[in-house]
Amino acid sequence: MTLVFDHLVHQVQSPENIKDFLNKRNIHTVNGGQHTMWGTYNTLSYFGLTYIEQIAVYDRALFEAAAKYPYTLHHTFKGNNEHYGFSRIALRTTNIEEEAARLRTLGLEVHGPDACSRTRPDGSIVKWKLLHFGQPGQAIDFPFLIEWADDDEERFAQLEASGAIKTAQPITMESVQFYIRDAKATVQRWQEVLQLPEPDIQPQCISIQLPNMRLNFYEEAEATKMMLGRKSEGPFGVTLKDNERTKETLIFPAAFYWINP
Repeated sequence: MTLVFDHLVHQVQSPENIKDFLNKRNIHTVNGGQHTMWGTYNTLSYFGLTYIEQIAVYDRALFEAAAKYPYTLHHTFKGNNEHYGFSRIALRTTNIEEEAARLRTLGLEVHGPDACSRTRPDGSIVKWKLLHFGQPGQAIDFPFLIEWADDDEERFAQLEASGAIKTAQPITMESVQFYIRDAKATVQRWQEVLQLPEPDIQPQCISIQLPNMRLNFYEEAEATKMMLGRKSEGPFGVTLKDNERTKETLIFPAAFYWINP
């Protein structure tokens, strides 16, 4: 089964402030809603069906309970001492049950699939399933897998009708940047486990081209130049393309939005 890129998670203190900031810079961002089972809420920046999720905690008790489950987004955030910045990516599938069975045969710890939902600002409910997996001692967490209740065409129509997707916005999401101490080993493991395409080995980084996104993995020397000194392993940047503007960099704690880099 071919996995496609779904979204990049940006842990923030205030989704509302990030939304205002991005909209002022013509990156269309909307309110998402609450995850009442996890005590989190979000705003969302859509580029077609790929998007960046800006997420924060609103209920400490619910979040602490959710963070006890291994390999979840909340477990990662807690394990990183709740540092703000990019934390995880999600890959989309239409066969999440089969993926769970396959990953178990590889000897990985697999949790789910779990049914999830979120209440949109208009009161409607969006539903999906999540699959989390991993192994002790891994350098960075694997992507988690998501299967939406509605197919891509239905989701696009719903998001466009609600104003979440702004088709007049010419921005596209091109790539995600990761820092990892041993890029070759991590890319090889991701490729094996997730059945990803052969990597492209370049002088600066190792890349994997998904059907709709490029993942670039940098080791310390190159990553330090780009991150202004940050040393925590994981995603740290996203590149966006907009033919109607010049080069621009938006800098947040441990998260860089590069426009036309």
